[in-house]
Amino acid sequence: MKKNKYVFWGLVITTLISALDANIMQTASPTIVKQLGGMEYFAWIFVVYMLASTVTVPLYGKLSDMYGRKNLLMFAVGLFTLGSILCGLANSMVMLILFRGVQGLGAGGMIPLSMIIVGDLFTIERRGKIQAVFSSIWAISSIIGPILGSFFVEALTWRWIFFINIPIGIATILCLIPYKEQIEFKKTHIDYKGFFMFGISITLLLLSTNIKNSLWYIIIGMIGLIVFVLVERKESQPFLPVSLFKNKGILMTNLYMLVYCLAFFGTSNFIPLYLQEGNQMSIYKSGLILLSIAVGWTFGSTPAGKWILRFGYKILFIIGSFITTVSGLALYLFITDLSYISLFVILTIQGVAFGLIFAIGTIASQEFAEPQIKGMSTSLQMFLKNIGTSTGVTIMGLIINHNANIHIGMKNVFLFALVLSIINIFLSFLIPAKTTAFSKST
Repeated sequence: MKKNKYVFWGLVITTLISALDANIMQTASPTIVKQLGGMEYFAWIFVVYMLASTVTVPLYGKLSDMYGRKNLLMFAVGLFTLGSILCGLANSMVMLILFRGVQGLGAGGMIPLSMIIVGDLFTIERRGKIQAVFSSIWAISSIIGPILGSFFVEALTWRWIFFINIPIGIATILCLIPYKEQIEFKKTHIDYKGFFMFGISITLLLLSTNIKNSLWYIIIGMIGLIVFVLVERKESQPFLPVSLFKNKGILMTNLYMLVYCLAFFGTSNFIPLYLQEGNQMSIYKSGLILLSIAVGWTFGSTPAGKWILRFGYKILFIIGSFITTVSGLALYLFITDLSYISLFVILTIQGVAFGLIFAIGTIASQEFAEPQIKGMSTSLQMFLKNIGTSTGVTIMGLIINHNANIHIGMKNVFLFALVLSIINIFLSFLIPAKTTAFSKST
């Protein structure tokens, strides 16, 4: 158990690295561009990282089922740290973008592999509490990340936003070294052809959300996915195992989580913007509103494991869907009239639903899966969450930009999310109540 404690802290630090990087970069990137030049490449600092970290998630899951989680996570953290060093040394925007890609290749394995290890080590009951800790880290990082970014830029140099990852990465690896995996992993053939077809198709579709005149990216990406499915049906050991989609629990849970992230999870990106532009609120105060979601998330995810054992998955997905929909309806109807406190309360309630849904979704992806594909199942859901969130944020951004003002735009964003949340209510009734046997892992 003592070794597990070290592993737990290693996973916590891994989550901290990922969370801080995402939030610090938002603050520091304008200064970086001013110093390095190349304003036309500004968006690519984020796009390249997002592409690399998203497309590689399923591959990490597949490899973890074959070679184990520990060494692969240490490799991912090491690659991320190497990318951080290179980013800190970059002297041009092109170099920075290239090295951000290296960072992204490492980041693609850090969070999924951490969740898989949690699934291997801890019982269902404890996993909800652990995920509450991880979600709290993301929430706190959304507040302190911009502050740290400002500090590094003003007091030191922007390069320290990358160099700070070096001691954190080393600490993570040291915490993971004592961990001894108890599971036997079976080495099988890796369908690299399928991975590259899948990766290229998804990359084109993700690029279409960030590039003007993107129709051809969408068309070629969709054709690529169709070809991928046709080819994989004939593959004896496909990159995405057919059993993942024949399993009703995995199929319906993943479809649910995709729509859920497409709907409401991205709305939090725009609430601070709405408060700043629509209500002339300070950056600091508008950012603090996100603590409401963090508080609610903790209350929703902490008891999720106990509730799964008592009530099963279906009823919890249904309850979470109704809470999300009702709170979303309140935001749609009253967003322009809500006081700061009222908005905080509604977002806290919605945060409870987020915490519950994300906890039981992750646990379901592990418990519905057979042991030999647990890593692939967990990473597939993580991948679909990323796709849903990225696509949802893009659509919401377009909705806001194509309305007369931020008030109308925000109401229409919540209308879009509300429609999809109603679809989620329907999907929640199709999810099985229980797995054949709940995990007994310790």
